[in-house]
Amino acid sequence: MHPAFPSVTFSNHWTLATGLHPESHGIVANKFYDPVLKKDFSIEDDDSRWWHGEPIWMTAQRQEKESAVIMWPGSMISGLKPKRVIDFNDTVSPHDKFDQTLQWIDLPREERPNLIGVYIQQTDENGHRHGPTSQDIDKTIADMDDAIGYLLKGLDDRNLLGRIHVVIVSDHGMAETDRSRVIYYDDILSSTSRSWLREREADPLLGLRPKDNAPKHAIQQIYQEFYNFTQSHPDPHFQVYLKEDVPARLHYSNNERIAPIVAIPDVGYVMVDHDRFDPKSATEQFSPIGIHGYDNLAVEMRSIFMAHGPAVDMMYGRRAVLAPFYNTEVYSFVCELLNIDANPAHNGTMEGQFVRIR
Repeated sequence: MHPAFPSVTFSNHWTLATGLHPESHGIVANKFYDPVLKKDFSIEDDDSRWWHGEPIWMTAQRQEKESAVIMWPGSMISGLKPKRVIDFNDTVSPHDKFDQTLQWIDLPREERPNLIGVYIQQTDENGHRHGPTSQDIDKTIADMDDAIGYLLKGLDDRNLLGRIHVVIVSDHGMAETDRSRVIYYDDILSSTSRSWLREREADPLLGLRPKDNAPKHAIQQIYQEFYNFTQSHPDPHFQVYLKEDVPARLHYSNNERIAPIVAIPDVGYVMVDHDRFDPKSATEQFSPIGIHGYDNLAVEMRSIFMAHGPAVDMMYGRRAVLAPFYNTEVYSFVCELLNIDANPAHNGTMEGQFVRIR
């Protein structure tokens, strides 16, 4: 499965929940500025104006089906909460989350949720910390597999494994980086251009937005300095665009929260300034070792999709392999499993029907 662009956590969790591209649902990065609200996005900000679109649990609730969600980004926001929600807590283990899931499944029929969503963050955290090819991440993935096995055994013990749908997704992949793949964008810009800029946005992309008091030509000057660099260096390891010129396939132009200038580094490269990482330091540990957020068609950014259950078997048969698709399709697929009507305002095009290749 291909993630949405940019392939970062908050953007893709909300795409999975709503079926919308980030430019449509408004969570355009993990870190960005809204020039209308005049403030920086924070996951702790309980303001529903950040979160556009209708998440799957609200779609279900409109059609008299209850939901419960464990730590999914956006599910804790006032006005967007499902009936049952557990806020993010980094100390809770995957097994504990699935214990809670099974407790909800054990509720009497009239109280039992029809949809349960669970976010498990340890793979992402350890991927950043140790990199995607480390023994540490291998162990983390084995632990996640064990936790999912624990859930499936719990369902099987309840004679529910063949009667309930389980959908497993990831929000993105992970690429390895190191100190040799750092691009210092403050070396590219003139001191005048640097003085006009707000704090950078959209890491590991480079989103640049001039301050309100910058001159009208600031955007064009900053862009031109980046563009000139890409033309004078044989391998600059990034592409730079004015927001309106970002390739259409990325769906990353039509929102005021997207910075006016967007630089997209090659996979594994990171754009920083000297305040973030000192290239002359032999002792400073480079971090993170694993990064995501790159072109959503890059092999390293691929996410996973697995589904099991009676309707899945009926539609595709067992052990079916699907043709690649974009994660904007997951919302309508889950609506199909819930037997509810999807909100028509989503960006999926397959109406919950995937293409089997074998």
